[in-house]
Amino acid sequence: MKLNTAAYYIREGLTNVKRNRAMTVASITSVTAALLILGLFLIIILNVDSMASQVESQLELKAFINDNYDAAKVAKVGEEIKAISGVKSITFESKKDALNNFKKQLGDKSYLVNGLENDNPMPQSFIVKVTDANMMKQVSEEIKKIDGVTQVSYGQDVVDKLLGIIKIIRIVGLFVILILFIISVVIISNTIKLGVFARRREINIMKYIGATDWFIRWPFLVEGIVLGLVGSVLAIAILGFIYGYASDLVNNKLIIFTLLPAGVVIRQSLVYFLAMGSLIGAIGSGISIKRFLNV
Repeated sequence: MKLNTAAYYIREGLTNVKRNRAMTVASITSVTAALLILGLFLIIILNVDSMASQVESQLELKAFINDNYDAAKVAKVGEEIKAISGVKSITFESKKDALNNFKKQLGDKSYLVNGLENDNPMPQSFIVKVTDANMMKQVSEEIKKIDGVTQVSYGQDVVDKLLGIIKIIRIVGLFVILILFIISVVIISNTIKLGVFARRREINIMKYIGATDWFIRWPFLVEGIVLGLVGSVLAIAILGFIYGYASDLVNNKLIIFTLLPAGVVIRQSLVYFLAMGSLIGAIGSGISIKRFLNV
């Protein structure tokens, strides 16, 4: 496409936006409303994904080491664990540390284990974190093969169910966003269609004098993209204001999880919003003009 031709399309598209103010307001309102709903689910998905990542980062497995192993042998076991693919970090927990941590878990009832310091029954172990929660089973099987490891524990059933739930939530979220995207395109195309219908005579005249379909289509596509971008900016501004207020209230009541900060959500959502808004506008315009070009 030549530069002057592209400039003509952009100029005509912007002229259409200014010329049809009523349709412009209606289209921008429709885009904003559609993206507000779409954005709401996108923000929910971002926060669910963040919470899932928080849960996954806390998952760890514990490799118990033979009590008869001295410091040198324990260090060798640690090096072998580190060398396993998928291991992110390891932390050694001595028998003394294990007993102290157990006391903390007991809280007010820690007196029940008083006197065990001299005959500590707690095993020494390595606490292992993995790079990907889905690799826990694989890493666990590899650690079990190391000499000196008596047992590996990570709550396999609980972890597998948790990862399954997280996967389902992510898939459902993407499916909902896809459905809402399609609904948004339909709403926008019907709104823009009214504006195209008002200019059907102009389109017919252009066809009669030999204008190609794409020559007629491009200004409408530019118009749709502009309307989509304006609607996107308005939608992200409204959502950012509402989310910023709501997240402060919710975070004060949540204990285990925290919602993403408003600034992070806006930064992560902005590109998606601009892309979805322009895409919705372009597709909506394309669908609207297609009927009149086929006449």
